[in-house]
Parts: sequence; structure tokens; C-alpha cells
Amino acid sequence: MRSKHLLGYRRRARVGVNVVMVLIVLLLVMPLWYVLNNAFKVEREILRRPLVLLPSAMTLDSVARSFVAMKYPRCFMNSAIVLVLSCGFLLSLGSLAAFGIAMANTRFLNTVYVVLVAMITLPFQLAMVPLIFLLKGLGLINSYLGIALVYTGWFMPFIIFLYTGFIRTVPKELEEAGRVDGCGLLRSFVSIYAPLLKPITGTVLILRGVPIWNDLLVPIITISRSTMSTLPLKLYSFIGTPGSTAIRWNLVFGSTFIVSLPILLVFLFLQRYFVRGVAAGAIKG
Repeated sequence: MRSKHLLGYRRRARVGVNVVMVLIVLLLVMPLWYVLNNAFKVEREILRRPLVLLPSAMTLDSVARSFVAMKYPRCFMNSAIVLVLSCGFLLSLGSLAAFGIAMANTRFLNTVYVVLVAMITLPFQLAMVPLIFLLKGLGLINSYLGIALVYTGWFMPFIIFLYTGFIRTVPKELEEAGRVDGCGLLRSFVSIYAPLLKPITGTVLILRGVPIWNDLLVPIITISRSTMSTLPLKLYSFIGTPGSTAIRWNLVFGSTFIVSLPILLVFLFLQRYFVRGVAAGAIKG
């Protein structure tokens, strides 16, 4: 009798968990559906029936107009350059720093690691004003390098945290075997550890590549030239000033769709590395 009661309780708990998961999925899918639904409507229908499940007549007019209005190829290139530079700095410097912390395991480096982990909790806004003056003094305003360095400093503590946790799960016998074969630390990192870092690298690219691609705050404070506008910054220009009634909703939804599409495709390509990297990096910290 008790076993039947326990079995019934487990079934009810399983159903409850499934219901909660379905509700969470719906909550996450709703914004994506809302954008897709209105990106293929004409402007008149967006204003009159924004929540209608499907457009009465699907059209690519909003997407095509957005592509031209935001000068998509140029803005896409700006965003891509910033993303590649930022991720390049984060992956190379972050993995090397994490390798040194994990391998040396000294009191000083462990203290540095703790400080870096603590810095994850600090909001970027604390350093925003002095950062602007620093970039101006270095001549890095309106510079791809300046934007990339801002993202590198902002996200580096979290990247080191992820890489360090992952590297500590790798048996040190591999490094010792490489040392017997005459490999120094740098050669051991390149030949032994770097190939093993693919899962966590995919995780890093998703966790920090997506925010860099979608970020509006850093471009607003570091870019004043229209020719250097990133995709989110150009998208923001369609909304207008606060309180403005001249919002072109067809351009907003159409450009939101084409801005989100590239990073969504990258996420689908890297999602298997994301799951493996998070699971492995969480074992040790």
C-alpha cells in the first residue's frame, strides 16, 4: 500500500515538473514568436493586430526595408569585427591565464583567482564613467580595438572562472607525461590542453558571444560615428527618443529578426559544446 502511494506521488510530481517546464518553455518562446510573427506583417497590421497568431498575408517587405534602412552589410561587418576581436582576446588570454592558475596552484595565484571570481559580481556601470575618460586618453574612442578591450576586461573574470574549473578536471598526468617528452608549459598547453578545451570554448562563445553581439551599452558610450554603428546600435535608432510616437514598428521587428538570426544560427551550431562545457566546468571550481 505504501509503495502504491509512493508511486502515485512520484507520478504526480513528474506531471507537475513537466507542466512547469512547459510553462517555462512557453515563456521563453513567446518573445521569439512575437518578433517572428510581426516581422512578416505589413505595418498597418502590426499596429492593429500585433498579437494575432499569424499574419493575414505574409510579406518580406519589413525585412527587406530593414535590411536597406539599417545598412545591414556595413553594420553586420562592424558587429562581426567587434565579436571576433573580443572573443579572440577572451579565448586566448583567458585560457592561458586559467592554465597558469590551474597548473601552478600557488597561494598568490589562488588569491588572484579568488579576487577575479569576486569581480564577477561587480556591475559594469561602476567603471563606465572612468572608462570613457581612459578610452579618450588612449585615443580608442570610435575604435574596434577599444570596444574589444572593453568587452575583454568586462568578461575576463568569468572566462577565467570557466576555463580554470574545466582545466582542473583534466588529469595532471597528461601534463607530466608531456614534460617527460620534453614539452614546456606553453607546448603542453598548445599540444595537450588546447584540443581538450573545445567543449568549454563552445560554452564561452555562447555565454559571452551572444551578449557581445546583442549589447547596446558599450557601443553607445564608445561609438559616435554612424559608419561604425553595430547592429544593436542601428536597431536602437529606429525606436527614436523616449516618448516619441514616430516609431517605425515594421522596421523594428524586421531589423530585430535579421539582427538575431546570425547569432541564433551560431547557437544552434554550438549548443552541444555548450552543454558539455557547462557540465565539465562545474565539477571543480
